[in-house]
Amino acid sequence: MEESTQNKNVSRRNFLETGITGAAGVALGLVVGNMLPTNQEAAPEMVKMLTADGKLVQVEKRLLPETCGKPLAVSNQELLAWMEKGKK
Repeated sequence: MEESTQNKNVSRRNFLETGITGAAGVALGLVVGNMLPTNQEAAPEMVKMLTADGKLVQVEKRLLPETCGKPLAVSNQELLAWMEKGKK
Protein backbone atom coordinates (compact mmCIF):
# COMPACT_ATOMS: atom_id res chain seq x y z
CA MET A 1 0.00 0.00 0.00
CA GLU A 2 2.86 2.37 0.72
CA GLU A 3 4.39 1.69 -2.68
CA SER A 4 1.28 2.75 -4.55
CA THR A 5 1.10 6.00 -2.51
CA GLN A 6 4.76 6.74 -3.29
CA ASN A 7 4.22 6.04 -7.00
CA LYS A 8 1.26 8.44 -7.07
CA ASN A 9 3.26 11.17 -5.30
CA VAL A 10 6.21 10.74 -7.64
CA SER A 11 4.05 10.87 -10.74
CA ARG A 12 2.19 13.94 -9.41
CA ARG A 13 5.49 15.67 -8.72
CA ASN A 14 6.80 14.80 -12.16
CA PHE A 15 3.59 16.01 -13.74
CA LEU A 16 3.69 19.35 -11.91
CA GLU A 17 7.41 19.86 -12.58
CA THR A 18 6.93 19.09 -16.25
CA GLY A 19 3.92 21.40 -16.49
CA ILE A 20 5.64 24.30 -14.75
CA THR A 21 8.83 23.85 -16.77
CA GLY A 22 6.84 23.66 -20.02
CA ALA A 23 4.80 26.77 -19.20
CA ALA A 24 7.94 28.71 -18.30
CA GLY A 25 9.57 27.60 -21.54
CA VAL A 26 6.59 28.69 -23.63
CA ALA A 27 6.44 32.08 -21.88
CA LEU A 28 10.18 32.61 -22.34
CA GLY A 29 9.90 31.65 -26.02
CA LEU A 30 7.12 34.16 -26.58
CA VAL A 31 9.06 36.97 -24.91
CA VAL A 32 12.27 36.24 -26.81
CA GLY A 33 10.36 35.76 -30.07
CA ASN A 34 8.77 39.20 -29.80
CA MET A 35 12.12 40.87 -29.16
CA LEU A 36 13.84 39.44 -32.23
CA PRO A 37 13.83 41.73 -35.28
CA THR A 38 11.89 40.56 -38.31
CA ASN A 39 13.52 40.39 -41.71
CA GLN A 40 10.41 41.61 -43.47
CA GLU A 41 10.27 45.35 -43.84
CA ALA A 42 6.85 46.92 -43.56
CA ALA A 43 5.55 48.37 -46.79
CA PRO A 44 5.55 52.18 -46.64
CA GLU A 45 2.19 53.89 -46.36
CA MET A 46 1.28 55.32 -49.76
CA VAL A 47 -1.03 58.24 -50.58
CA LYS A 48 -2.72 58.75 -53.96
CA MET A 49 -2.37 62.26 -55.36
CA LEU A 50 -3.06 64.08 -58.62
CA THR A 51 -0.28 65.90 -60.43
CA ALA A 52 -0.79 69.31 -62.03
CA ASP A 53 -1.36 67.66 -65.42
CA GLY A 54 -4.03 65.29 -64.03
CA LYS A 55 -2.02 62.07 -63.63
CA LEU A 56 -2.67 59.87 -60.60
CA VAL A 57 0.50 59.03 -58.67
CA GLN A 58 1.29 57.31 -55.38
CA VAL A 59 3.66 59.02 -52.96
CA GLU A 60 5.08 57.74 -49.68
CA LYS A 61 3.34 59.51 -46.82
CA ARG A 62 6.64 60.15 -44.99
CA LEU A 63 7.88 62.28 -47.93
CA LEU A 64 4.99 64.76 -47.70
CA PRO A 65 5.41 67.92 -45.63
CA GLU A 66 3.48 68.07 -42.35
CA THR A 67 1.34 70.94 -43.62
CA CYS A 68 0.14 68.98 -46.66
CA GLY A 69 -3.64 68.64 -46.60
CA LYS A 70 -4.11 71.11 -43.76
CA PRO A 71 -5.55 74.58 -44.36
CA LEU A 72 -3.04 77.42 -44.21
CA ALA A 73 -3.72 81.09 -43.70
CA VAL A 74 -2.81 82.97 -46.89
CA SER A 75 -2.70 86.72 -47.26
CA ASN A 76 -4.61 88.48 -50.04
CA GLN A 77 -1.34 89.55 -51.65
CA GLU A 78 -0.07 85.97 -51.80
CA LEU A 79 -3.38 84.80 -53.26
CA LEU A 80 -3.35 87.51 -55.94
CA ALA A 81 0.26 86.71 -56.83
CA TRP A 82 -0.64 83.05 -57.18
CA MET A 83 -3.61 83.88 -59.42
CA GLU A 84 -1.48 86.12 -61.62
CA LYS A 85 1.16 83.42 -61.89
CA GLY A 86 -1.46 80.98 -63.18
CA LYS A 87 -2.66 83.37 -65.89
CA LYS A 88 0.77 83.60 -67.56
